[in-house]
Amino acid sequence: MLSPERESLYRALMEKVGNTPLYQVSRIPIPNSNRIFAKEEWLNPTGSTFDRLYPYLFYTFEIEGKIVPGVTPVIEVTTGNAGASFAWCAAQLGYYDCTVIIHEDAPKARVEQIRSYGAKIIFSPSGQYAKGYVKLLEHILIEEKKRKGKKYGQDSEMMFCVTKINPRGTSVYKKLVDEVRSTLNGEKFDYYITAVGSGTSSTGIARYLKEWNKYTVVIAVDPEECPSTYHLKYKHRPIELVSLPHDVFGSASFGLPLSKLNIDLSVVDTVETVSKEERERAHKMLIEVEQKPVGRPSALVMAYALKLSQEVENKNIIICFSDPLWKYEDSYPYLK
Repeated sequence: MLSPERESLYRALMEKVGNTPLYQVSRIPIPNSNRIFAKEEWLNPTGSTFDRLYPYLFYTFEIEGKIVPGVTPVIEVTTGNAGASFAWCAAQLGYYDCTVIIHEDAPKARVEQIRSYGAKIIFSPSGQYAKGYVKLLEHILIEEKKRKGKKYGQDSEMMFCVTKINPRGTSVYKKLVDEVRSTLNGEKFDYYITAVGSGTSSTGIARYLKEWNKYTVVIAVDPEECPSTYHLKYKHRPIELVSLPHDVFGSASFGLPLSKLNIDLSVVDTVETVSKEERERAHKMLIEVEQKPVGRPSALVMAYALKLSQEVENKNIIICFSDPLWKYEDSYPYLK
């Protein structure tokens, strides 16, 4: 049990996230009387939907006694968005010994943002993406166990991974779906189109949308160059590649089995792919026509939403604007 002051701190942190707008795409032409709505998760404090997740994870592990502020060194891995949310929460909650592992070829803006919250950075090898940072994390935790001579998670002075790969974490996305429901006047969504990274937000949103309307079709979209979700769902194994073939950071990892992800494939009805040319066309329209400077995963799902709109009529389609455009640049625009 936490002290009243600690509970108050967590409540204040959780009140800073979520309640993002549900935006109806209105300037890009959408055929066949279809409607595309985007949950603007890029407007969360650090710029992604992970801001909903990490306050819950820190709270859960702290309640369970696995971490103690000012005592426990905490660590997480990232392509950028999760690491920023994690480091921001750690700073807000008094976990000042905070380390983030990120792949060396990540956009510099992401690294600078994470550092701005006081986190230490460890780089995993370029080109290896999630596969590389998971391998490095496992090595670090094994070495920590050897040094301390105790089991992982049983000593609050041992380094602890506040990991997004936690099935309980999907529960925070019920609130996102509740926000969507409160915005619409009785309407439901026919399709949810999602990019898939670690799987926590995609799985959570899909699960609660289907609880609301069991007929909602969930479509996972991969970059054509890296059909990772397709391999996991239909070939029952991860795709194996030499190096990362796409630039849609935060989606489509390779070389990781389901046991090292947080994806519930039972809520995914089908998996589709989008070419780089289609993504770039959709991205240009989002920025120049819709005037939404969002990142590449948003373009990925928007591209497929437009493709789907050519095949169906009078449907409601929901996507997420998952991060801002600046997270793909060489500098973090909010450094003090």
